[in-house]
Amino acid sequence: MKAIVYSKALYSTWIYYAPDRILFDCGEGVSTILENKVFAIKHVFLSHGHADHISGLMGLINIRNNAMGDTEKELKIYYPAGNFFVSELISYFARTNRNLKYELEWIPLQPGDKVTLLQGRHARYIEAFATIHSRGETSLGYNVAEVRHRLKPEYRDLPQEEIVRLVREGKKEEITEKYVQYLFSYAGDSVPLNPNLVKGTEVLCHEATFLSDEDRKEFKHSTVWEAIEVAKKAEVQKELILFHISSRYRDELRELERKIEGMGLPFKVRLIPPGEVVEIE
Repeated sequence: MKAIVYSKALYSTWIYYAPDRILFDCGEGVSTILENKVFAIKHVFLSHGHADHISGLMGLINIRNNAMGDTEKELKIYYPAGNFFVSELISYFARTNRNLKYELEWIPLQPGDKVTLLQGRHARYIEAFATIHSRGETSLGYNVAEVRHRLKPEYRDLPQEEIVRLVREGKKEEITEKYVQYLFSYAGDSVPLNPNLVKGTEVLCHEATFLSDEDRKEFKHSTVWEAIEVAKKAEVQKELILFHISSRYRDELRELERKIEGMGLPFKVRLIPPGEVVEIE
């Protein structure tokens, strides 16, 4: 997985997921940091309509129209259906961006909707799921899903040469089955996720605004420990990325990392320091 992550709670949050040229959320400053990479973006998936997640859209849309790059590539922006703030923004852009050189499409999504990224035997798609953030704010999370193939249980103990023989006899479809693997899961701002929504994902990107429940005045964000518990129950395979960490904890992050390392978790935990650009290979 290759990605660029930036998050500073209240100010700006966005993640550029390079394998499928996706921008998850679009907080301010995203174009300044990504520079010409903005021309690579094919899809923008918005989790909700709060300013720190959508205020970079004006820069993104205008720069793709005017800067030195391919100004004819279409851009599709997906958002939670019925979200008031995003709907108002769409209306604003319709009035103020009438001379775009490329096709800009705004697409509302409901929980359970799927967006095709790649067709074929190893198809990939985005799957939207419902999240809970703040009262009256429609919000979504997203799974990057890939269709894979494996031997059916009754064939898995066969010798390799026997499997090769069956494939050569044209029985590949007969001895294999399809399954869906989540490669990357992004939840935006949310209270702790239902683990079943991201079950078995390779990488989970979960917000972790607070270190302590006592610091949370309203139940509309998550703590680090709640996010870790979600990842354990979801059986995350590779990595948990914790973002949206409050700036008040900046000096405590090193000690927090040591505590997490001592937990013996079956997956890696990566903390995104507030206001720092983190490149993930």
